[in-house]
Amino acid sequence: MNPRVGPSGPLSRDRIVIAAVALADESGLEAVTMRRVADRLDAGAMSLYRHVPDKDELIVAMVDRVTAEHPYPDASGLGWRECMHILARQDWSAFVAHPWMLTAGETVTPPFGRASLTAMDWALAALEELDLRPDVAARAIMTINNYVQGSARVLLGDRNGGEDGDLGTAWQHRLRDLDLTDLPHLRRLIEYPLTPGERDWFTEGLDVILDGVQARSSS
Repeated sequence: MNPRVGPSGPLSRDRIVIAAVALADESGLEAVTMRRVADRLDAGAMSLYRHVPDKDELIVAMVDRVTAEHPYPDASGLGWRECMHILARQDWSAFVAHPWMLTAGETVTPPFGRASLTAMDWALAALEELDLRPDVAARAIMTINNYVQGSARVLLGDRNGGEDGDLGTAWQHRLRDLDLTDLPHLRRLIEYPLTPGERDWFTEGLDVILDGVQARSSS
């Protein structure tokens, strides 16, 4: 006999979110429907709505669960720049492990849940060292997040070309078969010899952004 489901039974918001994350990891965010999540839980689709009002709220809860899996460290003793590297690496790890996170923001509008808001507050606190205006600090964090998302899209879109997560060889691989005869500067760039893993393209690109953030500091 199947266990009873419902608000007081084994079916819970947490179980629903866990099942939805697993489904998205396997088949992408577009595969997540209340019906398919319910099927994974051997429950009726309508019973899910007692715990999660709609799909948008479910996606918000999914993003928040993944974010909460990697809490940010105590920033005491850490410089702002080190904190921004931690922020970027946390986001990078989440996007690579859960590619559907890249499209979640296109489906529902941030901010997401409590864990996501806590992460944003942590990052803003780290930037206080630079004495930036709040809006400037927020734009800096948004720029870092956009950079991480773009880098993850390049890597995830070229699973057969990028070697060991190397962004340099990933974009080079994607363009090397194109006819660039009339684009000499781009051709020279693509033909430039790169050794996989020789440089940390992700970190170097992030440092370019952080140099710009530091230049806006009034301290």
